[in-house]
Amino acid sequence: MRFAWGYPFMSCPPEESFLTAESMTSLAEAAERTGYSAAYVTEHPAPAEAWRQSGGHDALDPFVALAFAAAATTELRLLTNLTVVPYRNPFLLAKSVATLDRLSGGRVILGMGTGYMKGEYFALGVDFDERNALFDESITVMKAAWTGEPVTYEGLHFSARDITSQPTPASRPHPPLWLGGNSKLTRRRVAEWGQGWMPLPNPAELAARRRSPALETTEQLTEMLRYLQDHADAQGRTEPIDVMYMCFDGGSPGSADWNPHQHLEAVHELSEAGVTWLAANASGASHAEAIDNMTRYSEEIIAVLDR
Repeated sequence: MRFAWGYPFMSCPPEESFLTAESMTSLAEAAERTGYSAAYVTEHPAPAEAWRQSGGHDALDPFVALAFAAAATTELRLLTNLTVVPYRNPFLLAKSVATLDRLSGGRVILGMGTGYMKGEYFALGVDFDERNALFDESITVMKAAWTGEPVTYEGLHFSARDITSQPTPASRPHPPLWLGGNSKLTRRRVAEWGQGWMPLPNPAELAARRRSPALETTEQLTEMLRYLQDHADAQGRTEPIDVMYMCFDGGSPGSADWNPHQHLEAVHELSEAGVTWLAANASGASHAEAIDNMTRYSEEIIAVLDR
C-alpha cells in the first residue's frame, strides 16, 4: 500500500495560512519526509456559489500548485486528483502535463475525469453534453502530442495541422493516466488504456448530484473492481492497474474519535480487495495542524504497515 497526501484546500474561502509559497513547499517537504509517496491537488476553476455554500470548496490551479511541490522535493509523486479534461483544449493540457513532468524529473501522475458540475462547464464555455466525447478526443490528442511528432487532428471544436508539441514528458511514453469516477464507462476506459482508477466514496444521497454511482461499502467497491478486472481480462490485459481509494474508518488524526487500530483494520481490508494506494485522511485546519496530523498518520499508519 502506498499513500497520497492531499493539500488541505477543502474549504471556502481557503485558509490563508495555506496560500503562501512557504506553506506549499514546507507541506510538500513534510509529506516526502514522513513517507507519503505522492501529494495531490484537486481542481475547481469556476465553482458555482450555491455549490460552494452547500459543502463545496475552493481550489488552487493544480499544475501551478504542484510545480511548487515539485521544486521542494525530489521523489514525491505529483497527482492531479483530479483535473477535468474537457475544460481545456487538449494541446494546452498536454503542454501543462509535459512541462510539469519534465521539470519534476518524471513525477507526474495525471488523475483525470469528466467532471459533473454543469455551472462550471457553462462558465468555461464548454458543452456539458459533449463531455464524454471531448474526454475521449483529448486522450487521443494528448497521447499524440506527447510523442513530439507532428499531429494532424480534426477535433469537435479545433483543427490541428502538423502541430508539434515540445518538450515531451520525461515519463515515456507519457505519465501514468489515472481515471476518477465510479461509472462502468470509467472502469472500461481504465481497463482498456489507463494505468490507475480513483473511485470516489459516494453516499447514495449524493449519487444523483454527482452523476456517479453510489459507493459506500468495501463490498460495493469489490464488486466494482470485479467488473474492472473482468473487462481488463477480456482485453487480454496483463499490466497491473493501480487503485487509489479513501478510508474514513477510525476517523482522522487530530479528531477526538481517531482510532488508528480501526483504521488499520479497514486499510488491510481495502488492500485485500485490490486497493494499492490510499488517499490519506490526514488534513488540518491550519498549516501547523496539517503538519501534526500528517506526521501522526505517518507514525501510526504508514510506519506500521511498512514493518
